[in-house]
Amino acid sequence: MTHAVIIPLFNKAAYIAQTLQSLLRQHKLPEELIIVDDASTDHGLSITREFLHHHTTKFGACRIQIIELPENKGPGHARNVGFAASSSTLISFLDADDEYHPRLLEMAAEAFSRHELDFMVLNITFMPGREIYPDLDPLKQYIEPIAPDLYLIQDPLRAVSSPHFIMGVGSNVITRRKWINGHYYSAEAQLNEGIDFWYRVLKGIVNKVPGKIALQTGAYLYVNEVPGSLSRKNYTHFKQVELPPVISRYINSNDKHDRLLMGMIGERWYKHALQNLTSNHQKMCFVWYHRWFLKPYLGYLLLKMNFKS
Repeated sequence: MTHAVIIPLFNKAAYIAQTLQSLLRQHKLPEELIIVDDASTDHGLSITREFLHHHTTKFGACRIQIIELPENKGPGHARNVGFAASSSTLISFLDADDEYHPRLLEMAAEAFSRHELDFMVLNITFMPGREIYPDLDPLKQYIEPIAPDLYLIQDPLRAVSSPHFIMGVGSNVITRRKWINGHYYSAEAQLNEGIDFWYRVLKGIVNKVPGKIALQTGAYLYVNEVPGSLSRKNYTHFKQVELPPVISRYINSNDKHDRLLMGMIGERWYKHALQNLTSNHQKMCFVWYHRWFLKPYLGYLLLKMNFKS
């Protein structure tokens, strides 16, 4: 089963070599490695070229492509370009500051083949603190063990709207390429754009097949908590806080799963803004400016309560 790893690269000179090294350590090398440089302004691209030049033979038959974009259009656009250049059966997007456990690609190929999976979510180990997410205890009602550290997700659209679930954060999804066809990252979005993209892919699978959706635990993905990342960004003006695409996409949806996801992401978005805005005045402005969100948020809380009862 062939596997393409697509890396969007933008100003990750401090991390890209160790990310590539994590691929070189794989027990099963990827059949395709596609690196899309999003007009980096640091030395990340030259470090990438030098690393690949010195280790070309170690990648064996892996087909390696480097795509240089003429202007920066964000990680979503870079991933779209990388996917269009791929041809493998399995697809994963690996951020240029994340790392794979040496057995990840081997494990994924075996799990997809043996259990006929369509979609796999990986748990995440955040570095350097080694916190592991998600905690399985709040998710017990949604998961059924089928192998060591591998669980089938029951009612996946409901599961991914749980605040305890993590999907589309970092590089924690692997799927068959046929399910991505026709879906694109929102190129202009950089806040929770991965959640928006993978939810649409997942919804397409569930509505058509319904398919086998799995959660793979066992710490196969390491996500570095990078200073200056969007999750840690400070804002001096409330309008700098981007509206997540999940909210704008599903604010008027009548689908209960869309509304649950929209509410859960909206709650995170509000907390993110109030934690990261640098003045109380700007926090007050944010709350007033987005007062329109109060009504759909209350609807989300009521819907969540009905699901629990």
